[in-house]
Amino acid sequence: MGEGSNGKRRIGVLVVRNETRLFSDVLAQALKREPSIRLLAPPLRTDAAVAFCLEDQPDVIVIEATDSPASSLRSLVGPLRGACHAAPVVLLADEVVDDTFLVAGLEAGASGIVDASAGIPQVMRAVRAAAEGKRLFDAERLVTAIESAARSRERERKRHELVGLLSDREREVLAHLTRGLRNSEIAERLSISPRTVEKHVHHILRKLQVGSRLAAVALASELDGVTYEPMRGTA
Repeated sequence: MGEGSNGKRRIGVLVVRNETRLFSDVLAQALKREPSIRLLAPPLRTDAAVAFCLEDQPDVIVIEATDSPASSLRSLVGPLRGACHAAPVVLLADEVVDDTFLVAGLEAGASGIVDASAGIPQVMRAVRAAAEGKRLFDAERLVTAIESAARSRERERKRHELVGLLSDREREVLAHLTRGLRNSEIAERLSISPRTVEKHVHHILRKLQVGSRLAAVALASELDGVTYEPMRGTA
């Protein structure tokens, strides 16, 4: 921390921006006017912020994570905490912070998440709280979010287990089903008979425990990487 004109130590803050600079630039200007806070640099992209921390250590990192998917938070927060000696991290999220994003932020190592729409004063309060070592997560909301995320992960685990029961050929057929192809079209592309395709579809529905092609396609669409481009000429 630096020292202000009143002799009190100021909080050294590093702002990490995303693709859009508008909010981070507005925030940076507000931080400059705050006597208790010392803005260490203009808003930086993640790679530049990591390099910056090799020379100067912030007390708090404010990451503009608007438009960032929950799955990206670990790779976003982790390198910064590592380079910046685990400085507290405040994530600025979209207006609605859902349970998945909340839990992902916590697991990534963030000290808290603030709705970007809450305004600059709320961000300032969050920065001061983070500098004091406080966690910014509402305990009751967090418990609910963790339980919801756990249920979601269990459903996804079961879906992956079901998809794992499919043979290579069945995955190929499922890939074509997701593209909306009919049995005759799938048969032509795979150089097999329509009757063989129908058998594969029957096995797919049984293994995925669904009652229709539409349900099988919906399940496959929810899971990335469960199908792949077909090999031609084998039954």
